[in-house]
Formats: sequence, structure tokens, C-alpha cells
Amino acid sequence: MSVNDSVNRIVTGSGVILAGTFIGMLLDIITKKVLTSHLAPADFGTYSLALTVISITGAFATLGLNEGVPRYIAFFRGKHEEQKVHELIISAMIMGLIAGLISVLVSPSLFHALAGNGFDAQGKVLSVVKILIFAVPFTILLNLTVAIYRGFDRTSVNMYFYNIIRPVSLLGFATIAVFIKASLKGVVFADLLSMIFTFSIMSVYFIKRPPVKHKAKQERKIQFSDTTRQLIRYSFPLLITATLLNIMSWIDTIMLGYFKSAEIVGIYNAVYPLVGFLSLVVSSVGFVYVPITSRLWGQNETAPLGSIYAVMTKWCFLLTFPLFALIFVYPEYFITKLYGAQYVSGATSLRILALGFITNSYFGFNYHTLLASGDSDFLMKCSVASAGINIALNFMLIPEYGMIGAAVGTAVSFVSIEVLMTLRAWRKQNMHPFTSMYRKLTFIVTLMVGAMLAARNAHLLTGALWEYAVFIVGYFLIVNHAKILDNTEMEMIGEIRKNFKYRISLRIPEPFKILTS
Repeated sequence: MSVNDSVNRIVTGSGVILAGTFIGMLLDIITKKVLTSHLAPADFGTYSLALTVISITGAFATLGLNEGVPRYIAFFRGKHEEQKVHELIISAMIMGLIAGLISVLVSPSLFHALAGNGFDAQGKVLSVVKILIFAVPFTILLNLTVAIYRGFDRTSVNMYFYNIIRPVSLLGFATIAVFIKASLKGVVFADLLSMIFTFSIMSVYFIKRPPVKHKAKQERKIQFSDTTRQLIRYSFPLLITATLLNIMSWIDTIMLGYFKSAEIVGIYNAVYPLVGFLSLVVSSVGFVYVPITSRLWGQNETAPLGSIYAVMTKWCFLLTFPLFALIFVYPEYFITKLYGAQYVSGATSLRILALGFITNSYFGFNYHTLLASGDSDFLMKCSVASAGINIALNFMLIPEYGMIGAAVGTAVSFVSIEVLMTLRAWRKQNMHPFTSMYRKLTFIVTLMVGAMLAARNAHLLTGALWEYAVFIVGYFLIVNHAKILDNTEMEMIGEIRKNFKYRISLRIPEPFKILTS
């Protein structure tokens, strides 16, 4: 598979994922609006805490297989070892089901032991957890099913079920619960029914459009050979990695709550999610990038991988930079428009966090490249080091500097993990994104941000919408004039445009065709 073909498939597929992610985010906002209009703040807080417990339980019970399965399916497909693919699917489903059932039995008791004498002394959160915990097995099997389809390059399945069917059904069931004026437990049952409904639809789709073609189904006996052990050995470090990265996302809140006031915690938690948008393009593209590059590893066609890595990193950073510039140069304007003037004290923290999170886009697909190459052990070591740096810096900085200290700790830890992964990809795979054109782009965007900050400090910029529109137009004109994209990349973009025009033509999405046939 050539560089052009690979980039074309990655971009075309990730466009669907990106669109689905935006749809899912919008539906999530609408659902929260519906629930908060009905539930008292205390009840909604109880529901949110219970969802956090269930999310943590589900993350553990998935055992890292949601990342390991697509990588190994794509890898063995590249090696044309279909029987190993069949074994991976069966063993992953069995392990996921067992882990889900164990979590149903263990999680409520463990939560009660940890929080029963603390913030949940009255057992309100536990009562909700005992209902929602039954959604975990369905969630795990749904995750693994999506992961299996992802290994077969059918990444749009994630959008249909996770970004459309699941949130639409949740909104529908939640609306019914609100309409009949159900209690908190009624809303919780609506959430559970939504997950069961989504899993049922997925089951029908899986039966009618299985990921494995019939000709590949040569032997159906269940076996757990070295292939399964290889999957477990690869996936376990990814479980540790995901856990530590999740810890990094909420350790700031815990430590700010310990050292500072609830008001500071509230402001920090309002601005922190905003920088997550800086990783949206990379994460969407990475969802498609991993199975495609893993298959190339399986085929031993590693020659195009360095070019794919460099091209995709450059393109993702090109698209992400304008949003970073808005957040970094106009943090007060951005916060005021979203939350109001009472949150504007979080502007400096937002600016620092943006500097940390933009490195995810700038260094690009280091994580995904290491993931595809099978280097999960190093990813775990990186997450351990980054989490340690984050905790140490928070302890040193938060007592004196508050949320600015928390932002510095988070930013430094994220930069460190990106640098470590990039160095690893360079030293082990001889891959990096820093071509001459990418270095030129780095120089251009640095000058632009510096000029915008100088103009703003001189009161030449006010934060008006037209100023940002002028910046966007000027940015892409400069990029075009500087020829940041070479002729080969322009040809790739032309082919991608043709594919997009074909794929966005009016047609009923595949799952709905299958379910109604």
C-alpha cells in the first residue's frame, strides 16, 4: 500500500469519526440540558459521580483490549493469518464478558468500602451504582465489538453506534423519564435501558454484517493459544497507560480541592475541558491510523510508515493551530463568551494548559505509531513517568500558585510524555515528523502568535470576531504562499476531495440499511 493510498484511507475514514464526535458531543450537551432541567443539582451530582465510578470500572474491565484487539487483528490480517484473527475475536469477547460479570459482583462492594465512610456515607451514590453497574458488561462487549470492526478498517461503526445510536437513545429514554417526572432512579434506569437498547442494535448488526468474511471462518472451535497470550501481554500495559492518563485528568481537581477553595476548583474545572478540543483532530485521525499502519507492520511494508507519520502530523497540526491561537491569544474573550466574566480568572491557566495540550497535535502520531509497532511496554513507562511528574509538580506548585500551579504541572507532564514518545519513535523506528517544511511551519506559527500577542498587548486587537476571521484567512494564505504542502500532498488532497464527495452523497447509513432489510 502506497503512502498516497494510506493517507487517503486515513483522512477519509477519520473525517467520518470527527463528524461523529461532534454529533455525539452536541447530543451529550442536549441530554445534560434535559436532565438538569428536571433533576436537582444534588441529584445530578449524585448521578455524575455514579457515572464516573461506572466509567472507571468499565475502563478496568475492558483490560486494554479495546486498543489491543484492533492492532492485532490488523497485524494478523496483514500476515494473512485468518485463523489467528478468529481466535482473537473469540478470546477477546470471552475475556470481556468474564471481566464484565466480575465487575458487576465486585465494583459496588469495593466502592462502598472506599467511599462508604467518606463522601458517600448516606449511600446515595452507591444506590445509583448498583443500578448502572449492570450496564458494564454491555458496555464492554460493545467496546470490543467496535474494536473488532476497527481492526477490519470499518471505523465508521464507532460513529453509528457510539456517536449516534447510543446518545440518541439516551436522549430519547431520558426525555421520557423527564416527561413522566421520574425520580433519580427512574433517570438511571433510562440510562441503563439506553445501553441495553444500543447493544441489542449492535448485536443485530453484528449477526447480519459480521466483520469476518465467511471464507475466513474455517474453524470455529474455541482455543487459547500463544496468540491470545500475546494479545493479553500487549493489552495489559495499555490498561495501565489508560488508567494513569485518566488519573492525570482528575488529580488536579483532587489536589486543588485539598489545598484551595471550591471556587478555584470550579473555575479550573470549567476551563480545563476546553483544551481537550486541541486533541480532537489527532484522536479522530488516530482511530483510523492505528489499524491501517498495524496492517502495514503485519505485511512487513514499513517503508511508507515514516512518510505517513510525517504527512499526517503536519496536516493535523495545520488544522489545529487556528483553534490554539484563539485560546492562547484571547483566553479572556473565550472564557467570558462561554461561561461569563466570573470565570475570567482562569485565563492564565487556560493559556498554560493550551501550551501543554498543543504538543499532542504538534508531535502528532508518536503514540499511535508506537502502538501500531507493538511497543506497548514503553507507552506504559511513559505514562508512569508523566503521571509521577504531574503529581510531584502539583504538590510543589498548587499550595502557593493555586490553579496556575496545577496548569503548569499538567502542561509539563503532557509535554514530557510527548517528547519521550517522539524520541522513542525516532530512535527505534527512525521516524519523526520534523521535515524541512514542518520546521518552516513551526517558525511561521511562532511568529504569528508572537505578533498577535504583541498587537493585543499594544491594544491593537480587541478580540472582535472579524479579527479572528482575518487571522484564519491570513494564516492559510501564508501557508499556501510558503508552500508548506508540496505537490505530492496537493495531489493527495485532490484525491481525498473526490473520495469525500462520493462518501457524503445522500444515502442511508449502512447499519440502518441492515436493520431494516
